[in-house]
Amino acid sequence: MIGIKGIATFFAGKKVTTANLIAGAKLEKDEHGYFNSIGIDTLYNADTYEGFDLAKEAAVKVLQNTNIDAASISLVIYIQNRLLQYLMSSNAARLQYEIGAVNANAFSVSDMGCTDMTMAIKIAKDFLIANTEAQTVLIAYGNKPYAPSRFRFPVTINGDGGIALLICRTNDNQILDINIKTQGNYWDLFQVVYQDKKFSDYKELCASQRKYGFELAIESKLRLLKLNEEVLDRNGLEKNDIHHYLIQNLSTRSYQFYESSFGIKLSAVCQLNLKKYGHLGPGDVMLNYLTGIETGLFQKGDKVLVMNSSPVAAWSNILLQV
Repeated sequence: MIGIKGIATFFAGKKVTTANLIAGAKLEKDEHGYFNSIGIDTLYNADTYEGFDLAKEAAVKVLQNTNIDAASISLVIYIQNRLLQYLMSSNAARLQYEIGAVNANAFSVSDMGCTDMTMAIKIAKDFLIANTEAQTVLIAYGNKPYAPSRFRFPVTINGDGGIALLICRTNDNQILDINIKTQGNYWDLFQVVYQDKKFSDYKELCASQRKYGFELAIESKLRLLKLNEEVLDRNGLEKNDIHHYLIQNLSTRSYQFYESSFGIKLSAVCQLNLKKYGHLGPGDVMLNYLTGIETGLFQKGDKVLVMNSSPVAAWSNILLQV
């Protein structure tokens, strides 16, 4: 079986309260109201750390925790941060070099928002199935904001943090099923115009709040419902056979929407990590899974359905067995 051998996180810098983020900011009434309803109390500001630094530290940590030699890694998958430190250079190759994965190949995945994590895990699993001599795939990501404001209206508040996973041939945290669907109609729903601008002038814009808050919300509900029904049918399961449901950490509002839409209760680790860390891009869902393991909430044999979505738009789920 192919599963997740280890997960590690890395947080650095100062832990700040979200209330301080908007102190003195000139928010519109609807923006201020949404900010106060998100459900995020604190987050990490990693300051001088780049997204790559956070990813690398998490990668080093997961190798240490599992006692796996970097030289045994067959493939390095780097999930690209939206704000590049350099143009033209390769962060995937840099990560391979700096951790000493001398026998690996390396490449990056990007451009699909939060669902990049699902795509990376799917590629890792498919790679191990197709290459019987390969043993280990490393996935790493570091979340940093791509505009000065961490407040993404009308979505969430971004925090900083790194996460890394080792996908191996193991009976632990088995990847039973994994799916992803994309829909290109929303390709430019969110954008940051950056050419000929200073970083201090970068601003994320939502092209249409109605399209995001109504059209995409309804489509996301239908897409994820269909994905979940398909994965349960394929694996001979009913909804009540799933012990824990996870989703990315956007806002308390998003949890309420999906719980009422799907008739489920999301794991308490989602709200816990939303409150403490804010949104961590593609890293959210695996942070939540790790927290479930570390707190003892997830027990051996439990089935966990991990859902994820992106306003690009893309939708995905992963069926795991602890």
